[in-house]
Amino acid sequence: MTDRPSLLFVDDEERIVKLLKVMFRSSYDVYTATSGREALAILEAHRIDVIVSDQRMPEMVGIELLSQVCRRWPNTVRILLTGYSDLVAIIGAVNEGEVFRFLNKPWNQDELRQVIAEAVEIARAAPTAAEEVEAVLTPPLGVATKLLAIDGVAADRQEMLEMFTRDYSILTASTMEEALEILEQEEIGVIVTNSEVDGVDVTDMLTRIAKIDPSITVVATTSSPDADTIVKLINQGQIYRFAIKPLSPNVFRLAVSAAIREHRRRLVDPRFARQPVPRQVEAAAAEGGGLLDNIVRSLGRFTKVS
Repeated sequence: MTDRPSLLFVDDEERIVKLLKVMFRSSYDVYTATSGREALAILEAHRIDVIVSDQRMPEMVGIELLSQVCRRWPNTVRILLTGYSDLVAIIGAVNEGEVFRFLNKPWNQDELRQVIAEAVEIARAAPTAAEEVEAVLTPPLGVATKLLAIDGVAADRQEMLEMFTRDYSILTASTMEEALEILEQEEIGVIVTNSEVDGVDVTDMLTRIAKIDPSITVVATTSSPDADTIVKLINQGQIYRFAIKPLSPNVFRLAVSAAIREHRRRLVDPRFARQPVPRQVEAAAAEGGGLLDNIVRSLGRFTKVS
């Protein structure tokens, strides 16, 4: 029995899965399937570290398959590899399949190899089932998870307050600068943010936050969804959920509740441990004074190393 990492490629075009198998079989145990049903049977029989699925397949589309994998084998890292970047599929990829990455065909070989290597590393560092259960059921140290809502529209910030004040500790910010001031003073568990705040794309901010403190979960919103923006938020900003405005209160509460549970789970998951900020990086950030430098300073207070 081999201890090599295992991959499962799913695509209804047999030539695609054969090509992918040839690409990766020297370093991984590679399984292939040409349907969702066949893929589920393989998952039942074998431990799979990473699944890479096409979207448009007969009987069961990729998002439906990855959603089942997410529920039944949550430590199998999920990647959607598709030639069709339709909006519904992309939103489903993050909200239902909780995908690690969203990639397009034809793929770049170097990028695909790198993404799969990262996904395997994450899968292999997964906690035990007992640790997963404890994390979801037990708030760390009995401290309530704090939410930070970032939105430049006053009415939308007020809507957030009305939705969540009764159940959660929530703070709001109208600009990136205000958000960073709050991050410097408070330990935030969940960020709810519009994709653009005061004319500034939030992706770079979220990317930097994810690198320093990946335990923070992010729910992104927008009133003007487009495929490129959402893919960037998934792949670079590493968002956990996505919602289109105007928000459905009941659905959005469920999304935020799921993000809170995920944050608590991440706190005991070594894959999402806070990354210490080296002193030289912090010193350079102190001299820089730019927005991304401010993120390093804001989160660095919780992650200092000697």
